[in-house]
Amino acid sequence: MTDLPSTVCVLQYADDLIISSETREDCEKASIIVCNVLAQAGFKASKEKLQWVQPKVTYLGHIIMPGLRAISTDRVQMIRKMKSPQTVQQLQSFLGLVNYCRSWIPDCAIHDKYLRSLIDRKAPPKTLLNWTDEAEMHFAALKKAITTAPSLGLPSFEKEFHLHVRETEGVAMGVLLQQHGSTYRPVAYLSKKLDNVAAGMPACLRAASAAAIVVQMAEKIVLSHPMIVYTSHQVGAILHNMQTQHMTAQRRSGYEAILLATKKPHHSANIIN
Repeated sequence: MTDLPSTVCVLQYADDLIISSETREDCEKASIIVCNVLAQAGFKASKEKLQWVQPKVTYLGHIIMPGLRAISTDRVQMIRKMKSPQTVQQLQSFLGLVNYCRSWIPDCAIHDKYLRSLIDRKAPPKTLLNWTDEAEMHFAALKKAITTAPSLGLPSFEKEFHLHVRETEGVAMGVLLQQHGSTYRPVAYLSKKLDNVAAGMPACLRAASAAAIVVQMAEKIVLSHPMIVYTSHQVGAILHNMQTQHMTAQRRSGYEAILLATKKPHHSANIIN
């Protein structure tokens, strides 16, 4: 499809296609070209699923609109109606839905970490859970985060990215931001449980581990474009001057490789989500 307008982008996931362009005219032209190519190859576009040259579309459970993305209304309603899980299978199903929406949840991994601790991997799917008040609190927090989630900004590679990182309760957490007018708008919330070794380190080394983990996660969005990283510790200096038995040389060199690969220096700052 070399005759597509230069402003057009076509993305494919399995049998789902999305076409975007800066103008309606180019988008319509590209859509006709793509439909003709599909027809020549023996494929048909589903009329029921077709969203023809619209400023806002639903794609893979997300609502995509100019500069923004949001969780689809159907997915939000599905999660809102879910009752507290009673079995291992029901909890795993809920956590699977949550994982698909985790970019909208600032502290997703904290709640996920607790709820997964209730699951015995060797237990049959129908095994009843030991559902406690604390489990209900984490479950309700995830539901609320998803059903009240704001729209996130789509990444713009013409602007710098700003990544705020912190570690809490053995979880690496971050928010990726870009300037929007006079303020900064979230592009994604990132969180991941530290491995057992990192979780047992002193606070300064947990901060370094969290920074490396979140930077690596953010890189999937940033794609090597300039990014300023804000942390609660001077992680670069900590890794460079470190003399400790808490971290192997291999782990330290891995962290350094990730952190030094960013296009901008790391700053120490108070972290605010």
